[in-house]
Amino acid sequence: MSSSRVKLTKSFIDQLELVPAIYRDSELIGFAIRVNASYKTYIVEKKVLGKTVRSTIGLHGNLTLVQAREIARERLAKMSQGINPNEEKRKAIADEKAKSDLSKRKPTLEEAFENYFEHKNLKPRTLFDYKIVLNNYLDDWKAIKLDEISRSMIQQKHTELSKRSMAQANMAMRVFRAIYNYSVEHYLDENDKPLLDAHNPVKTLTAKNAWNKIKRRKSYINEDQLPDWIKAVFEYSDRGQKNETNRDFLLTLILTGFRRDECESIAWSSIDLKYGHITSIDPKNGEPHTLPMGDFLFELMKKRRRQIQGEWVFPSAKSTAGHIVNISKVRNKINESCGIHFTFHDLRRTFGSIAENLDYGRYTIKRLLNHKEDDDRDVTAGYIQVSDKKLREAMNAIEDIVLGGYKAKYIKEMRKF
Repeated sequence: MSSSRVKLTKSFIDQLELVPAIYRDSELIGFAIRVNASYKTYIVEKKVLGKTVRSTIGLHGNLTLVQAREIARERLAKMSQGINPNEEKRKAIADEKAKSDLSKRKPTLEEAFENYFEHKNLKPRTLFDYKIVLNNYLDDWKAIKLDEISRSMIQQKHTELSKRSMAQANMAMRVFRAIYNYSVEHYLDENDKPLLDAHNPVKTLTAKNAWNKIKRRKSYINEDQLPDWIKAVFEYSDRGQKNETNRDFLLTLILTGFRRDECESIAWSSIDLKYGHITSIDPKNGEPHTLPMGDFLFELMKKRRRQIQGEWVFPSAKSTAGHIVNISKVRNKINESCGIHFTFHDLRRTFGSIAENLDYGRYTIKRLLNHKEDDDRDVTAGYIQVSDKKLREAMNAIEDIVLGGYKAKYIKEMRKF
């Protein structure tokens, strides 16, 4: 290879044959063109900490001579300071690879959801709601890395979903917030540090006061409407429904104040037909809520048990769960027949409204409604045990108001079974 110094010009370099050699610049010491059998490469050479270092700048043709010379000056200046450009390059490559590897380890939104489902023991209803959020509301985000979902994306998505439903928009963002917070603690690097930014992007909705203000529903069936409503329920018939399951389900809802989903999934193991108790599992805290049944509900359950031998009190052959699920079509038909529009939760509020107006002490009312004491200073609440007799008396009083003349009539008929 040649070791001579020449003034490197474009024309000189262009005419060089592809014969291995190095041509060092006579003007910028340390700058050179290296010729190989198939290409020409700009390089720099200089001792760094006593050791000769050669570093490639780039191919002739990809870089102009002017560009290569400018890069050479910068590198030679660093080499004079003891900086090895080859080590810098290797470090840059390693950092980029580490960054790429790190990015690959960060979850997409869908992966974060699946991981959350795998490690969290979610109630069926919660799992159902979360999957609706993922598949219906955030479907276009599934393949996006979790930390690439920005504050502006959150704001835009919340605004977009709010046009469909303000409540659902809020729910979608609350679910995303829960998934993100969990993922921050779950996805860690080799130093046990979070891979994700700890600042949840959903916080922007709080910072900008952008959460939708949802008025809590206060509707219920008032006592003036009850006679028309209960008449529509008792007169309801459905060709495809055996054993008055839909009718009995609605009656159980309004006579216990249970939530729809906890009432749908009541099993016979939760019904005490010897002492007349019914138990549901509170979906909010997972605690059982047991009530003595009024006379009508007790006879209703005994009748259903004589008719049904399966696991569920309200079975359904069409449902994969084995029990009825969200019989909205039935509710709508009753809405139309009596002109009183109600939701399933309205029946819980109706039970609560009637209970609150009964002439019983507040501890009895709280026990009926499964309400916790708001005031921790009320130490008396921890010592008071409301008797079954008092609760059953109250349950019967609620039945009298809800059922009116239907109570005695249907108790007599059910006892014939």
